[in-house]
Amino acid sequence: MAKRSDLTSRPNRRTRRQILAESDTCILCGHNGADAVDHIIPVARGGTEDPDNKAPIHGTKGCRTCGRKCNSEKGDRPLPEVKLVTSRDWYTK
Repeated sequence: MAKRSDLTSRPNRRTRRQILAESDTCILCGHNGADAVDHIIPVARGGTEDPDNKAPIHGTKGCRTCGRKCNSEKGDRPLPEVKLVTSRDWYTK
């Protein structure tokens, strides 16, 4: 896991800002309004810090459309291993 000082460093903040400026569509749920950036393949699982391995995702505020905290649901799993469990009426909550 990255150290807090690494996450708040100027280069990391710049990369985060650039990625969110390009798109705010969450890689997990597909809804707009992503407010965080996460690794597609976690560093703990062999991923890199390269910007190509980072994508927008909903952070601690959660998704305004589906209510998920996508980054928490993804955890340290690579994107292909994450399964969203939904029901037909999950929007009705």
